[in-house]
Amino acid sequence: MKLNRSEIARVWPIAKRRAGNAIISFVQRLFSSEKLVKDVFGRKREKRVLLCHLPEAFASEQPPKHHSNLTEGRVIARCFDRLGYSVDCTSRANTGIDYAPYDVVFGINGNAFMGSFSANADINPLRIFYSVGAESCFNYRVTSMRNADFYSRHGRWLLGSNRYMPGDPRNYYEAHFSDAVICLGDEFVYRQFLAEDSCRERYRWLPAFCFKVTPCAAAKDFAGCRRHILWFGSAGLLHKGLDIAIDFALAHPEFTLHICGSSSREKDFWNCYTPKIKGKDNIILHGFVNIESREFADILAQCGLLLNPSISEGGAVAVLNVLGNGALLPVYSRATGIDLDGVGIVVDNVSYNDFEDAIMRADALPLEEFKRLATGAYDRISSGYTVEKYEENMYNLLKEIIENNKKIAIK
Repeated sequence: MKLNRSEIARVWPIAKRRAGNAIISFVQRLFSSEKLVKDVFGRKREKRVLLCHLPEAFASEQPPKHHSNLTEGRVIARCFDRLGYSVDCTSRANTGIDYAPYDVVFGINGNAFMGSFSANADINPLRIFYSVGAESCFNYRVTSMRNADFYSRHGRWLLGSNRYMPGDPRNYYEAHFSDAVICLGDEFVYRQFLAEDSCRERYRWLPAFCFKVTPCAAAKDFAGCRRHILWFGSAGLLHKGLDIAIDFALAHPEFTLHICGSSSREKDFWNCYTPKIKGKDNIILHGFVNIESREFADILAQCGLLLNPSISEGGAVAVLNVLGNGALLPVYSRATGIDLDGVGIVVDNVSYNDFEDAIMRADALPLEEFKRLATGAYDRISSGYTVEKYEENMYNLLKEIIENNKKIAIK
């Protein structure tokens, strides 16, 4: 088939973009398979830190925005670079690591960080655990309650739609054995760690960040969009309250529910709900939505309410990305891990009745008050939850931890 000049001009940007994405994906797979990426900035310094995170974060200068952890990895590495360290990075799943060369081991949960708790007394780096989720005991407790609540309403269990690893003690050990813990989220998340550990000086917290990817939709038609609800999440559909969102839309056909990013792998969840939502025009399944796409901007312009009935989070970056780009009024759980300072409707108890009541309260607001809360959430998130502020907060926390360099005894 021959293409003329105009047809080539039309398809070339698409082909180039797709090829570029394929190359980036291939390079990321190569990096993620590496046991160790040494001295990512080429500094050759005496002080060394091992970052137990995601080596693929260093596959490109501008990592994709499909998940915040790639950007987090690069930011954390830059902070240690500013503090005078050579930075090595290993996959969090790796084992058999020689920890002897490192002054500091920093990591998220996994084999690589847990392996630093060696029986060899000569290996004793400063260990800094980066917790990107809720405290494990709190998470297990609310997960049990959420499952019981769903069973009481639907008469079945959906254990495959939770977000926890039963029987894995590392989630507890990594925090309670480390010299310092940095919790991603807000003061609510931080307090859950303090409730399980008497050593308060071990813990610090910092807010997450959003990606600014689209102009604010504050000029949208709030009268027309206020009954369009957005649920934006990923795996762990019961954990993140998608059942509550769907049950509400089924009971209130005057509202339209937009579902973005849900996991098709959770077959028990969809076996339960697919027959119920089939043919329902007010429940729209968008699938995975790239936040850098036109589709994402269009959905934000169409929706007036963000619904997030999650039982536990560590900063909820998906929620931040919606609020920091879209001017939606948030109806969200306290456990979301975001402090909106009164510009949303926060729900303390994650249950259908409590969220139904919260949505109806939002619906009863005068239009100008609805708009004020929606644009207020946008202003707070887009200005206060930036990558730059995250980096400065992280740098200051690491600087303080390292300067104190205090080996905290297990209590």
